[in-house]
Amino acid sequence: MKYVVQFSRVLVGLLFILSGLLKLNDPTGFSYKMEEYFAVFSQDLEAKQDTVVTQISFLEEQVEIKTPLYIHSSKVQFTVQQSPWQVGISDDGQPLWTSTISVYENGNSVFESKHNAIDSMATKGEVRITSTVSGNSLIQEEISTGMPSIEATSVEAELTSYIKPNGWAVNFFKALGDGNNPLIIAILMSWLEAILGFALLIGWQRRFTAWMLVLITAFFTFLTLYSWIYDKVTDCGCFGDALPMNPEESFYKNVVIGVFIAIIFFWNKYIKPVFSNPFGVKVLTVLTVLLIGFSVYCKHYLPVVDFLHYGEGTDIRKGMEVPEGERATAHMQTIYEYGAKDGSGEIVEVVYDSDKNSFEPKIDYSKWKYIRVKEEKILEEAYEPPVHDFAFYDAEQSNNYIDDFWKQEQKLLVVMHDVNKANTKAIGEIRDIARQWKEQGKEFWALTASSKQEVEEFRHKHQISEFEFYYGDNTNLKSIIRSNPGLLLIKDTSVVEKTWPSTRLPKFKRILKKSE
Repeated sequence: MKYVVQFSRVLVGLLFILSGLLKLNDPTGFSYKMEEYFAVFSQDLEAKQDTVVTQISFLEEQVEIKTPLYIHSSKVQFTVQQSPWQVGISDDGQPLWTSTISVYENGNSVFESKHNAIDSMATKGEVRITSTVSGNSLIQEEISTGMPSIEATSVEAELTSYIKPNGWAVNFFKALGDGNNPLIIAILMSWLEAILGFALLIGWQRRFTAWMLVLITAFFTFLTLYSWIYDKVTDCGCFGDALPMNPEESFYKNVVIGVFIAIIFFWNKYIKPVFSNPFGVKVLTVLTVLLIGFSVYCKHYLPVVDFLHYGEGTDIRKGMEVPEGERATAHMQTIYEYGAKDGSGEIVEVVYDSDKNSFEPKIDYSKWKYIRVKEEKILEEAYEPPVHDFAFYDAEQSNNYIDDFWKQEQKLLVVMHDVNKANTKAIGEIRDIARQWKEQGKEFWALTASSKQEVEEFRHKHQISEFEFYYGDNTNLKSIIRSNPGLLLIKDTSVVEKTWPSTRLPKFKRILKKSE
């Protein structure tokens, strides 16, 4: 057993050191993962709110509206509008008056009915609105319509007394996800992993270290199991971007590691300290300073080792290609149900195969009516290139200008995933670089995931006229460079020559030298 414990000790220690160092190398990336977990927990723990059930009826027509409540819901309002009467001729040659009754819930159309009348007495009608929540009556109104058309009439009810407050856990996780908290937690957790690995290797405080290993592994196992079951966080971030793992893979990895930690926990008597306790404390203290200093350096500048798909020397366009022999699109199978139009109640299933682009069996659609999609499944997944969300959309997300981006041999790209969180101290330098670069007859591009309104406010505030912003996916922009903003020099149309964080922007002469 002694040798099994020693093997487990070395294996677990090295794995924890490796995992901690990889996260410390990219603390910003791990903080994004922490933000994601905190957001998931705060959302999932929110109080389950009731639903407002509303019945709207007019003459022979009736509809039921279900409106889920949210923590910030304050009131529900229904507005009834009647269009001006239009006079026409009926099929039997008599005058026919027509008007449309519309009902809006908080500005959204929820009911519409055409009212036809052959005389002025038939133009009258009642719009009935009845709303309840948890068995309690909210609205009971009858709004009379007729000729002339009524003016827009609104009825509303307060909802604040029916909103269930969130518990302390929701506010706790929201607080953890605010400001720099995710970054601080990411650095501390990464440090804890690495320092526990070192403590295990030198045999420092074996019982305490064993307990800490059990607790932190149980915590990570819970996170990955939760993500796997509820399909919440698709990449656990266990080994950063160096070794992406989905929650299922990470869960089983934690279970296997847990077996070795259990061996260490129950047979820790076989672990002998390499140093005395006081000297071990000094060793771990020095390592703590080095580890946290290393992480702060990587946060302030960029990761020492870049495992992202946009690192220096990367051909972005090549990373977007689907290799020969791989599937460009998924092989899908969809089963549709059709019912016989003759009233016999007979149902037939039609299977669509995306690879064959065919429907089987063949049916006469004049005799069958569509009912529903019974089942949709992926028979074979499509290959997903390492770079798959790189795009340059306009503000309306209707045009992608990536083909224009590829045209010029050299260009500069500034990535600012969130203009509201950008390092504003660097904006002046970026403007100067953009101006001088464009004077050389070269293109300067900017990508953001912020809204058009946020971008316009940012441009106005910082008087940016040297370049236009294009829009991309927020997650992808965060993976291009771990700086907000960050600058990339692209050569040979699509190869990343050099990257700079906002804290270390280069002099323009250096950019020109790099572009030669």
